Amino acid sequence: MLAAKEGTKERTETVCCDVLANKVMLRVSPNLFRPTLTTTILTDQLDAASVRHRTILDLGSGIGPIAIGLAMSGAEHVYATDVMPEACELAMANADLNGVGDRITFMHGHLFEPLGDLRFDVIVDDVSAVTEDVARLSRWFPRGVPSGGEDGTVNTIEMLLASRRHLKPNGFLLFPILSLSRQARILEVAREVYGERLIRVASRRIPFSADLKNNLAKLVDLRSQGLIEFWHARNRPYWVLEIYKAYADGAHRPPVDHSEAGHAHTSIYE
Repeated sequence: MLAAKEGTKERTETVCCDVLANKVMLRVSPNLFRPTLTTTILTDQLDAASVRHRTILDLGSGIGPIAIGLAMSGAEHVYATDVMPEACELAMANADLNGVGDRITFMHGHLFEPLGDLRFDVIVDDVSAVTEDVARLSRWFPRGVPSGGEDGTVNTIEMLLASRRHLKPNGFLLFPILSLSRQARILEVAREVYGERLIRVASRRIPFSADLKNNLAKLVDLRSQGLIEFWHARNRPYWVLEIYKAYADGAHRPPVDHSEAGHAHTSIYE
C-alpha cells in the first residue's frame, strides 16, 4: 500500500471523464496514461448491478479512472494495482478528489503480485496490450510506460494464466484484446484457460490516429510479420478493439458468442 507524496499535484492538470455514468475528476500528468477509448468501451460493459456491493480488482489502474468509477458506482471495496509508482500516487490523490479514497486500496506492483491470495467478485484488466513498436509510435502511450512486449501479448497472457485463482466462484474477468497486438495468440490462451466460459461482449473499429497514419509503412511491416492486424474501410485504415468477459468455474453458464473474432464489429464508419 502506498502513501501519497507531497508534490504529486505539481506537473498536473485536472480533467473530467465519464466512467460508469459518473463524472470523474482526474488530475493528469503528461508522463502517465490518460483514460482512452479502450477505458470507455471496457467500462461500458459493466452496470451498477454487477458492481454494487462487490469486491473488485482494477489491474493496470493508472491514475485511477476505473477504480474511482467503480467505487462511485457502489463497489464495496476496490483494489487497484499498477507497475508505476507515480501512477499509484496520483491515483490516490484522484480518489480523494472524488471522495472515494476510503474505499480504494492502491498498490504498486506488477499485475497480481501485490495481492497475495486475495480473490475478487470482478476483475477489470486494462493493462498495456499493444506491441512495443506501436506503443513507441503513438503519442497517447507515454514513454516511461511499459508496453506489452514485441508482440503485445506479454502482460495479457500473464494476466490470463493467473486470473482464475484470484476470482471468487461466481466472479468474472473483463479484459480487452487489441488488434495492435498478436490478438490470435491472446485469444488462444484465453480459450485454453476459460473454455466456453469466455464470451466476446463488444467489438469496435477504431480509425488510425495521425501518429499511426504517418507510420503506415511500419505498420504494414508489422502486419507482414504477424505481430498486428488492421483493415481498411473506404480506404481509411482502422484497428479493432474487442472486449471479452470470462466467468469463474462456479459462475452461471454464460450465453454463447456465435460471432467470429474479427467480424461483426460495431463500426465508426457505418
